Amino acid sequence: MKYNVVKSIRGSALSMVLPLFIMAEVHASAEDVHHIIDICTSSERILKDYALVGMKITYHNPKKDLEETVARLDKDMEELEKHKLTKTLQDEEVGLQKEWLEIEENLTHDPVKASALTLHHHVNIFAKHCEVLAEHLAQDTGNPAEHYVVLIARLNLNVQELAGVYTMKAWGTIGDDEYYKEVKDVLEDYTKTYDELIAAKSNMVSESVKSKLKTLKKQFMVFEYMAESKSGRYVPLLIAKKANKIHEETTKILKEEESEVEK
Repeated sequence: MKYNVVKSIRGSALSMVLPLFIMAEVHASAEDVHHIIDICTSSERILKDYALVGMKITYHNPKKDLEETVARLDKDMEELEKHKLTKTLQDEEVGLQKEWLEIEENLTHDPVKASALTLHHHVNIFAKHCEVLAEHLAQDTGNPAEHYVVLIARLNLNVQELAGVYTMKAWGTIGDDEYYKEVKDVLEDYTKTYDELIAAKSNMVSESVKSKLKTLKKQFMVFEYMAESKSGRYVPLLIAKKANKIHEETTKILKEEESEVEK
């Protein structure tokens, strides 16, 4: 009985305070943008490790990488949920969370080639919805420079998607027509995104960041060559290694860009 009384009092207090939160107009922060771009990138990084585990490759322990990436995505999703967003953005985040839970359920089982293509499709849909939310969050901050933070992350997302579809192809889970179409789309998106970043005003993207992006693009050219090759020979470990390297370099560039945005 005592518990019920206390619970009732707490409930009444909450009902009095809740409208105040509802009335408050809260905008997204740079931290929200940071969490969502991590979520987007992590989702695509899952595919290459899933395929490597499915191929029974143990070098560099892709199983451990897969588990760590899933855990990181879970953590970033939880952090994003804690932040107060507008009703529209919160609805988008909830929808994304539902999509992720369905993907994560499949990741609790050992990788199976028969279901890998379906997982691939679900991850790509999730990543696209994630990109949309990232842009919406960037806009909601009111800082136009956040848009370019999202674009830099998008280049990394392209790299990770390309590595994922390449390893899926090496595993034999995707046909030629679908594979080469996806590769073409990713390469076109990378070029479009890269060009927008390089053309940006220096108060939006510093010359230092642009210089690093140009260096990164040279590394990306290896991806273009490997992904577009029709030799029928695949080197999934090599492309996975290069994807990890570009991810590390992009993370450094993002930190530099974010520090510029905060000034």
